[in-house]
Amino acid sequence: MRAELAISAPAQDAWAVVGERFGEIGQWASAITEPVMDGPPGPGRVRTCHVAGFGPIAPGVITERLVRFDPGGRSLSYQAAGGMPRFIAHAVSRWSVHEGLSGTCLVRIDATVTLRLIARWGRSCAGGCVPIRGERSRPSLPRSGGRLRRAADRRSAGRDPAAAASGTGREGGQEPGGAVRVTPGW
Repeated sequence: MRAELAISAPAQDAWAVVGERFGEIGQWASAITEPVMDGPPGPGRVRTCHVAGFGPIAPGVITERLVRFDPGGRSLSYQAAGGMPRFIAHAVSRWSVHEGLSGTCLVRIDATVTLRLIARWGRSCAGGCVPIRGERSRPSLPRSGGRLRRAADRRSAGRDPAAAASGTGREGGQEPGGAVRVTPGW
């Protein structure tokens, strides 16, 4: 899955929310009820997220390990380290923040998920197993994207991003002048 989020704030403010405050994702991602980080962001650090559940993901705890963290390039990547549903074999997410025109920026997200083949109960896999197709969930970026945008915008205006995450405004990145584009990679 690939997605882009246009934010009307400078790139350094969006990076502060996404990168420098990587362990505080619960302030703007609606599915995360309680995030905990094992130290400041950097390669090898682990973020533990208590998840409310969304799409085919049940409520629970997911751990994510930072693989790459580049403040100068305003980019990071992390992979699922534990707690993922059985049908997900591997998940990696890459985030980058790019300078835009007139004090704006673009946040790019590229996520790769490898699914595990699951046999149906009571059926033999002698002839080859077929994956069970579950609910295909639309990415939660539009809703969380609006919260991320408000956090970066308020940081840019000198307000606290934590307050921005709970601020008013229309969800789904539909504030005037903002745009969220989600492009499934499948």
